[in-house]
Amino acid sequence: MRETVLRITMPDNWVKDVSKKYSANIKFIECMPYGESGGRGLIEIEGDEDVIHSITADIKAHPDVKKVDISGYKSGGVYGSVVTNKCSACRALATSDCFLISAHCLGDGRVEWRLITGGEGSLQHLRKCLEERGCEVELENSSVLTKKNILTSRQEEIVRIALTKGYYDYPKKTTIKELATMFNASPSTIGEIVQRGEKKIMKEHFQIRI
Repeated sequence: MRETVLRITMPDNWVKDVSKKYSANIKFIECMPYGESGGRGLIEIEGDEDVIHSITADIKAHPDVKKVDISGYKSGGVYGSVVTNKCSACRALATSDCFLISAHCLGDGRVEWRLITGGEGSLQHLRKCLEERGCEVELENSSVLTKKNILTSRQEEIVRIALTKGYYDYPKKTTIKELATMFNASPSTIGEIVQRGEKKIMKEHFQIRI
């Protein structure tokens, strides 16, 4: 098994148009097929309230979007679901032996997928399926998966929020205690998660094997 990062441009999705227009962070928490050819995604949008309202309006107005449900604006962002009539990437992923760990828009029309590949040939199969459905695919990175080098979705979420809330600024704009309150967890738990996440990120950056 390998941890792989792909950058994908989809031909028939609202993501390409919306992500080029706005600088807000759009993250995909879950993606799955819907109906015979569509897709359904759980998304998170971060940004100012006015920008999020504009993004939501553009998503709803896209011809391939069937339904949009967005939660109320809170703490710098919203969660919501988007159902589309067509989603080439969702269909390709569903037929593969790969597991989507995280996905987010890059701001230039592309989406970055972080995957765990399954058996031998699973990545090649997924890439072929994506390209046959009209997607442009770039292999950004691929490495052998070990227990030590996985950054879990929980670690990724907490470290990312710590960064955006100013935990790494000098002076700090937030504390471990405040982060713990946000995630309804103890300060010791959040501190450990942040520390483990930081270690994995630094190991990957410096290419250190421990």
